[in-house]
Amino acid sequence: MRVVAGLLGSRVFEGPAKGVRPTSDRVRESLFARLGDLSGYTVLDLFAGTGSLGIEAISRGARSVTFVDRAQPSIKVLKKNLDSLQIGRQCTVMRSEVRPALRRLANEGRHFDLIFMDPPYAEDEYGPAFKLIADSGLLSPGGALVVESAKRHPLPSVAELSLEVVDERATGDTLITQMCQISGEEMANPTADGANGASGASEQSSGSRATVTRNATVALFPASFDPPTNGHIDLIERAQKVFDEVVVAVAINVGKTGTFSFEERIEMLNHVTGSMEGVRVEGFSGLMVEHAHKIGATVIIRGLRAIADFEYEFEMTLMNQHLQPELETLFMMTKQEYLYVSSSRLKELVRFGANIEDFVPPLIAKRLVEKLG
Repeated sequence: MRVVAGLLGSRVFEGPAKGVRPTSDRVRESLFARLGDLSGYTVLDLFAGTGSLGIEAISRGARSVTFVDRAQPSIKVLKKNLDSLQIGRQCTVMRSEVRPALRRLANEGRHFDLIFMDPPYAEDEYGPAFKLIADSGLLSPGGALVVESAKRHPLPSVAELSLEVVDERATGDTLITQMCQISGEEMANPTADGANGASGASEQSSGSRATVTRNATVALFPASFDPPTNGHIDLIERAQKVFDEVVVAVAINVGKTGTFSFEERIEMLNHVTGSMEGVRVEGFSGLMVEHAHKIGATVIIRGLRAIADFEYEFEMTLMNQHLQPELETLFMMTKQEYLYVSSSRLKELVRFGANIEDFVPPLIAKRLVEKLG
């Protein structure tokens, strides 16, 4: 497993003990892209397992994390991960069932800006934990309770509790639900203006509290990236603003030998995208549309520089639509300063000793010179 982004971005840590279901990289990327900056947050990670959610929160600026898990094998892996990442001083680990842990933390007067809850899907822990969190005041004003569950297992209602669902989105088979604490006054007077209990006002208030559910949008940006250029980086940054998650996929072409190995391209892309929220780098072989379906992508991103690019891309898009009709293709025009930048031209410039630092990130310029200069 790896840290997706932030100060610890791309750092690897140990996976779960046997029988533990970890939160996938894709779900974590989508989740933290929506949470945004966590600077100064106090975090509670319930059913912590390997600690992946709390570790990701630390990487993105959280001040402290309290981890709770009942299983000794998980606690052992968790502590090992905190030591290897050198973040133990910011963390507290509690070996306990979740309900006793919540009561203890409440009795200690603790408050948290963000609470993660990811129990085993088959266990009936959601309802009792919701009630304890709602009644105990553990969630700070303006704080968020983020719950991971299976789409096939509906969460218990929180209508009678001082919790309100503010966001609910699906990523694959996983449902991420975000709640906030509401005051007793808000529960007693749900209408915003309190005007005579008119039906129109009541309907307006009810609408304002409705859960908005939509699937997280995942876009696939496939290319050979041999090497990645500033044109590639520009497209990734622009796509990042449009989609919840952008998967940068390095194509493994078994019939073609590149300048850089597959592993080198993955490493370089991880380096240049490590601080980008909601961006993940991986490799794939075989048909692009099959990989898009595998990761839940609904859009393929393709960059265009000239008419010649369009003719090739147009034919490929028609074939992709035939193979996967529900998959859309988004053509993005390259910025003017990168219209003439291509991997082959850059390699030629390097061979003749020209400076290419205007066209690629510094690390990649250095690697190209080492390979070809």
